[in-house]
Amino acid sequence: MKFNRPTNTSKFKKEYPKTGGKEVIVEYDNVEQALRKFKKKIQNSGLLDDLKKNEFFDKPTNVRKVKKAIAVKREQKRQSLELNPSRGPGSRRK
Repeated sequence: MKFNRPTNTSKFKKEYPKTGGKEVIVEYDNVEQALRKFKKKIQNSGLLDDLKKNEFFDKPTNVRKVKKAIAVKREQKRQSLELNPSRGPGSRRK
């Protein structure tokens, strides 16, 4: 009979197998720290953004409308930066 035991028997550092996905191991009953790590993993993965985006059905025409509005706004911003280069991301205030 085999048991999965950590190779390091130090009382301060425990070795766990690498977890894939959105798992967090709670060490020394420190649930708050594990919850912070879990929230950070979820936020960095973009899972919440996908869930919020797919919470309600968007009609394809509305999706196209929103994409076109974003593209128009981006183009207007690009053109205004071409005409007035003193208002760009690389400009300095004097």
